[in-house]
Amino acid sequence: MNKLKHVSDMYRTNDKFEFTPSGIAVPRINSKIEFFNDSGERIWEPLHNKTLIAGSGLTAMKLFNLNRNVLDNTPTYETMLNGLDNGGNGSTFPTVVIDDGHGGTITAVSDESQRKIIGFCVGQGGAGLDISDVFDVKYCDCISADNLIPFRYPLANADDVDENVYKGKKTLPTLDNGQNRVAYYFKTFSNTPNLVQNYVSSIGSFSDSVNPATVYTDTASADKAQSYVELHLKITKDDCREFFIAHKGIENAKINQLSLVSAWTKTVTVTKLDKAGNMRTDTYEYFQDIRPFSMVNIATEIMSDISKSISILYTLYF
Repeated sequence: MNKLKHVSDMYRTNDKFEFTPSGIAVPRINSKIEFFNDSGERIWEPLHNKTLIAGSGLTAMKLFNLNRNVLDNTPTYETMLNGLDNGGNGSTFPTVVIDDGHGGTITAVSDESQRKIIGFCVGQGGAGLDISDVFDVKYCDCISADNLIPFRYPLANADDVDENVYKGKKTLPTLDNGQNRVAYYFKTFSNTPNLVQNYVSSIGSFSDSVNPATVYTDTASADKAQSYVELHLKITKDDCREFFIAHKGIENAKINQLSLVSAWTKTVTVTKLDKAGNMRTDTYEYFQDIRPFSMVNIATEIMSDISKSISILYTLYF
């Protein structure tokens, strides 16, 4: 069974702010989440997503070219998960070497310009037992390590998971039943993000591309344009089940949290099984110093049906 879940996180001039008793302005981003069944019908009222404090740090760093240490107030998932295989250590970063123009080096500085919104994760801490009991997302929040649900959770000696798609690998200590397993906590997008800028067409839909020759002079369309990036997220029939089968039973499989994450990547050489059962050596891009960017809590989605897959269209408006 396939579902389309439409998540929008808008950054427009009409963003709302709520003032706390201390007078601090907390951003309330105008966002929308729509759930659709197989027939394309919306099954729940729209929900809302929130950019987290770690996401604000990333945005400020990117916009103003700030030193990467502005991110140090927010822990990485490597820290929260007590380490990931070939993960970031919080002190080693990509470096930019500044040439003096004469073949020498002025300095080599730590740089995280490679950091970007690069994938997503899911969890089970976003709702209570009642379907209407969905918890509010707090600004200083994330999917906690205890609530993070690995997308894949294979036996270590049968790990043929595609590491081009699944990230955040952690080889786990031997379980009480003697099994050795590997968890993959993050997943890449199914598309390459691109910025779209267009106008409302004559029939009322957004379709006409912004024209650079008239964008500043066409007063009729001055407030009828939009800029957005679409992200395609997929939870397949193979995802989010193995963990529950191994620990709690497939009947308890569920998710009720979704979070975008940012990271930079490092190339790692790995020897492992391929889908044909043969050992193969390949290089993969491993997420480094993974931090949450935004999060949404949803009513609990039961994942015990092993034929169910979920497609998510996540649109960021700028």
